[in-house]
Amino acid sequence: MAIDWRDQTRADMLTFQMVSPINVDQTYGELEGVDLSGSSLTAAYYTDTRTSGKLRVVGGNWVRGSMIRVIHEVPDWGWRRELGTYIVTNDGASRSNGAWVTELTLNSRLFGLSTDKHERAWTIAKGARALKAMEQSLGDAKCPYVEQSPKDLAFKDPKVIEAGTTRLAALFDIGSSAEDRLDVDGHGRVVIAPYVEPSSKTAVWRIDLEDERGVALDGLSRETDWLQMADVVVIHHKYTKGKSEKEVVGVAKVSDSLHQSHAKRGYTVTNFQSVSDLKDHSSSVAQQKAKEQLAKDQRELIEWKLSTTYLPIWEGDVVELWVHDGEPAYQGVRKCLVKNLDLNLENMTMSLTLKETGSGDKGDEK
Repeated sequence: MAIDWRDQTRADMLTFQMVSPINVDQTYGELEGVDLSGSSLTAAYYTDTRTSGKLRVVGGNWVRGSMIRVIHEVPDWGWRRELGTYIVTNDGASRSNGAWVTELTLNSRLFGLSTDKHERAWTIAKGARALKAMEQSLGDAKCPYVEQSPKDLAFKDPKVIEAGTTRLAALFDIGSSAEDRLDVDGHGRVVIAPYVEPSSKTAVWRIDLEDERGVALDGLSRETDWLQMADVVVIHHKYTKGKSEKEVVGVAKVSDSLHQSHAKRGYTVTNFQSVSDLKDHSSSVAQQKAKEQLAKDQRELIEWKLSTTYLPIWEGDVVELWVHDGEPAYQGVRKCLVKNLDLNLENMTMSLTLKETGSGDKGDEK
């Protein structure tokens, strides 16, 4: 049957399974006593560990050391999704009114790799494959993983992972060399997949702010850095010729028609860069570098914040936000990356931070 997430008469059901810490396919049964009013999940695209959460458990039967799998179902639709499978990194408890209340801190598999440090230096030989090295590292960590058509490369030179480096940092380093991104799936496995520029992704949902049966709740905010964007780039190069010190300068400015220009804002923001190596100490090279940098600086950082009822989306997904009014420059259908997501498990509402894909990775790291 077709699924209509705008139908607010549906009956959502959440279950919490206790999962073996060494076998994600083995479960110990259902966790009882979860207080949804004190429970939530968070996902963030630009964080190293991607997702986390918290559960408030009253009484309950938690098997200490087990992982927690959160499952969302809509029985009438025959729909089921594993929202996440988490290691528990804190289990503080207090006793009140005759009952023990345990606060479970949930973290992803990637968090577990961030606390695991290499005991000694690891040298990856020249010619070795990046994907094989990642597989070896995850295998040594006894961490389950899946590959989704990842990229690969052979290292042209030996690569040394220093002793004391976290396993996660090493995996990110190796993965970025091959242009792969690490994430986690709902079943508790690390995912190795090619990094895809958000602007190249297909939107999986459209949030129409004026849809009478829409999912957007009241309230929307926008943040943009256009008032801080550079409208001038200066490339400055000093060098010595004989006994004299010389300098070369390249300058590039935006068109007066752009809203970040001096003509529109009444002030200038200069990106001034000193460079030590400039081919032939040439002013034409400096000028070209200034033009190239100015082009990079024209990616405006635009982010939207809003709340919605539950949607089957997660960090890294791309959605369309249809804005009907407000500042004309920001109206229309806005293609956005789901940058941050907070899911309230009590009422199944989402607080979203959406970053326009035209902003690229500006202000963040992938």
